[in-house]
Amino acid sequence: MGVVELSIGFDKFLILLSSTALIEVGGDRIFPLPMFSATNKPVIDKCILSFSHDQVASRSDADQMSIEKARREIAEGKKGISHLILRALDDEVDQLKFLFLIHGIPIMCYALGNLLQSSLREIVVIGSPEVETVLNRFLAVVETGDKKITFVREDPNNLSLRQTMALGKSQLNVEPNELVLFQPGDLPFMYDIEKVLHDEDIQSHNLLLWLNSRQRMFPRYQEDPDSEFVQRNYHYRAIYEDLNELHDMKEPNVYPINLTALKPDIIDELHASRKDGRILQVGIKQALKYPGRFLKLILVLAKQFLKFESDLKRFRKNNKYQFGMHVDNFHKGVSALLDITFKTKPHSDPSFVSDVDALEDWEDFESLTHYAAQLHGEEGLAYIHPFGHELLRFKELAMPELKKELPIYRDFPAYLNRLYQTLKMDYVPFDPAGKYISPNADNPRVAVAFGWYSQKCEALKVQSGQEI
Repeated sequence: MGVVELSIGFDKFLILLSSTALIEVGGDRIFPLPMFSATNKPVIDKCILSFSHDQVASRSDADQMSIEKARREIAEGKKGISHLILRALDDEVDQLKFLFLIHGIPIMCYALGNLLQSSLREIVVIGSPEVETVLNRFLAVVETGDKKITFVREDPNNLSLRQTMALGKSQLNVEPNELVLFQPGDLPFMYDIEKVLHDEDIQSHNLLLWLNSRQRMFPRYQEDPDSEFVQRNYHYRAIYEDLNELHDMKEPNVYPINLTALKPDIIDELHASRKDGRILQVGIKQALKYPGRFLKLILVLAKQFLKFESDLKRFRKNNKYQFGMHVDNFHKGVSALLDITFKTKPHSDPSFVSDVDALEDWEDFESLTHYAAQLHGEEGLAYIHPFGHELLRFKELAMPELKKELPIYRDFPAYLNRLYQTLKMDYVPFDPAGKYISPNADNPRVAVAFGWYSQKCEALKVQSGQEI
């Protein structure tokens, strides 16, 4: 078993590292990488549901950011075009995406419904005063069973992920060997979460990232483009060496996490870099703050720098991406960086990637529910969402009062039309009478989405014994 001194050139050092098992630094042998272990509770029954989001300095800046991003994506020929829904400090009406209506019902209510029908026992909701108003109306209408639901006001002076997690944790009696589900509240149709709460890897890992794999979610996207009914841009590349497969990946929306084991400052930095491809640079920068961890990372970096590009070319000769990884190597690197057990989970559920960050995302769901209503009347929502009947009941009983209480709801179609015009989109989604008229409502992918969600919904209702 070889021992390498750290006095050689860095390039030669990396090459030697790639075939060496041990390194000696000042008489201490620091490799092979230490084995991390965890013995956690086997089930997750607590959740932090975030309806909080950061704010841009001004409305004009926010609108310009949204317009410029969409224009770049159009110019680059991207599949997923995003006119982002952004908050601003000087908004008269808070442009908070979780408050937007789908089929006349706030997005946040769909997310709450997803959790209410799960096996979770405690849910902490983080959000704005408007979120609290909607939540109180929601809880006055729907049955919550034996679940404990607590609201915490977001900190307007600190809207970071770190602070949001801290606020949530402060309301939970979390044990050191327990994972909590952290989830943003913009996933309105992510209702099949028992596979996350009872995942077999919970006991042995302190952080699990459910990565969105294009190949798993839409295995026929090449021969049948309409089968990819959620349009996204996949910036990550993941090589599964054991399967000899390359996957196009998008950052996760679901985070089972041990809040006791993790240092929140590292999570904040990695979360902030997840969309711009700087995750590797940020990881190295963070590791340098902890020299012992950086030394553990060297073997991982050696493989990353020496092998990934050549291995990627075995699958694709020319490919643009922001970050690439050998999956097993990535697991070792993040475990070393965070000093915990870590694993990614590529999944096959499109609802996990179908968040609402942009107006185009909102249209996907408005078109879906509109299509369901065309087929089955007002009850159409219940064909594609297992909490549909309760959501419709909330719409009937609570929305008339919320339209009086919250300015965003007084004339939501007109509000949204103005937003489309402000962002220089070439159409509006509603006519003057408030009827949904988006040209995207007739896209063939809408029918595909309806078919997928109706099958998923029916299967879950059968599983839980609900009437279909």
